[in-house]
Amino acid sequence: MMQDIRLGDVTISAIPETVRPGKTPETFFIGATREAAARHYETMEPFLYVPETGQIVMAFQSFVVRTPRRTILIDTCNGEHKFTDAVVWPTRPWLDRFHALGFSVDEIDVVLCTHLHIDHTGWNTRLENGAWVPTFPNATYIFSATEYAYWKNVAETGDVPPLQRDGVWQINCLPIMEAGQARLIDGAHEIDDHVRIEPSPGHSPGHYCVRIRSGALEAVALGDLIHHPLQCREPDWSTRYCWDPVMATESRRTLLAAAAQDRTLLLPTHFPGPTAGYVSQDGAGYAYSFLDEEAS
Repeated sequence: MMQDIRLGDVTISAIPETVRPGKTPETFFIGATREAAARHYETMEPFLYVPETGQIVMAFQSFVVRTPRRTILIDTCNGEHKFTDAVVWPTRPWLDRFHALGFSVDEIDVVLCTHLHIDHTGWNTRLENGAWVPTFPNATYIFSATEYAYWKNVAETGDVPPLQRDGVWQINCLPIMEAGQARLIDGAHEIDDHVRIEPSPGHSPGHYCVRIRSGALEAVALGDLIHHPLQCREPDWSTRYCWDPVMATESRRTLLAAAAQDRTLLLPTHFPGPTAGYVSQDGAGYAYSFLDEEAS
């Protein structure tokens, strides 16, 4: 699990749901091969893959950012009582860990959904007397207007993209809008003096990253821009779940180049703990170093 990070006046905490083996690189990433992945695994920490099967190991987690003015939740994992055929692990531990860190649902001021896939919007809502209601009653939920319109159209037409799931927008997003707690924004936008959302489309139409800064210090929460350190080594490996794989590659390459040059701390949602780290140029790709390694 990622330890709390102090970034000047800002504190960043992780709320993990689970860490588990996922697909193999060749079935998850477009253009990936077992041989190329195996070569990269030799340079990576053993907790990032399963040697016997070659599967990548992925975390599902959220981040809570506490600034002097606001408490901001970035992504909300899979939620409870939802899509149990796909989400086959216990999800209640997410809420237990949220409370264990001293947070209450009432004190979240802003919920930022980097995009509107199933595993980034789940705790947006909870079941109450048979109805889906906002989990965080005092929060403003920030959705990309482009992203919201895309999934609204999917729901209304029934034209569900391959590998995606119908019902996510209806359960996780529409109740927020009906409660008057949603705010639709396109383009870069300042949440407060320390937090800014920045478009990074490709994985989904309106995907955005979240830049956190305090003084000269910066971190970026990546959403699904990068799922695994293999994509640092091979930036052209977009996932088969990407809405536009070419655009996703462009967004990823832009972010990686800037992060390597500026030494920006990265917060990749799906990297197992210690999660946070830095990238450095290494040949045609980038090497990822976890924060705990850099401190040792």
